[in-house]
Amino acid sequence: MGLKPIDLTQLDVVTGNAYEAIVVASRRARQISDERKVEFTQRLEGIKQIQESLEEDEKVNPEQVELSKSFDKLLKPTEQSLDELLQSKIVYRYKSPQ
Repeated sequence: MGLKPIDLTQLDVVTGNAYEAIVVASRRARQISDERKVEFTQRLEGIKQIQESLEEDEKVNPEQVELSKSFDKLLKPTEQSLDELLQSKIVYRYKSPQ
């Protein structure tokens, strides 16, 4: 599943500068990716604890497979961040010079 193309003029409308929009979207994509990594790790640890308590010798845990499939179905972080930016769901600001 690839990314869908986006007209850069849409990004100009949102931020006034396509390059600024790309920076904002990329930083948001990094946040989304980090959040997903933490969530995935926490849920995977929960599954591993359950599996260890059951002391099963299975090589493939169906719960782990389902967890992986559910995360694979999510939008890619880049695509999600661009969608959020185009829908004005992202609030950004410039650092003030000190």
